[in-house]
Amino acid sequence: MGFASRSREITRRLVEASVVLMRHDDHALLLRRRPDDRSFAHKWCLPGGRIERGESPKETAIREAEEETGIAPLIEEFLGPRRITIVQRALDFHIHTFVGSAPHRRVILSDEHVDARWVSREEARLAEAMLPSGLAGEVTSELIGRFARGEL
Repeated sequence: MGFASRSREITRRLVEASVVLMRHDDHALLLRRRPDDRSFAHKWCLPGGRIERGESPKETAIREAEEETGIAPLIEEFLGPRRITIVQRALDFHIHTFVGSAPHRRVILSDEHVDARWVSREEARLAEAMLPSGLAGEVTSELIGRFARGEL
């Protein structure tokens, strides 16, 4: 007599979000997360956040950038969605990635961040070494890498 083996499917919560790589005068904007941020304390990231009900991914990218930096970017390109699974937290992220231009470089930080830096392509090539606390997550690393190589 054997026991029926049942596989338990882990239910993951879906989180839809948007991020935008903002450029101005051949520089890209990075924001430094607060020290008490649960996931990315002290890490450098791109403006972005969760999509609200009734909002498109593009609208989210613009809204989040403006809320976090005081700058409303002109979205120039949709790079596509990325899916990232965080098994430990049972989360599936669908992250819509955009590239946009900033009309100016004057950043007004929200309380989510403690610093902002416009980095050149050369600085972006050295981002992991230059920014002691590192970059926050796969999407930020990928987009900053593409910016450094002149692809964005």
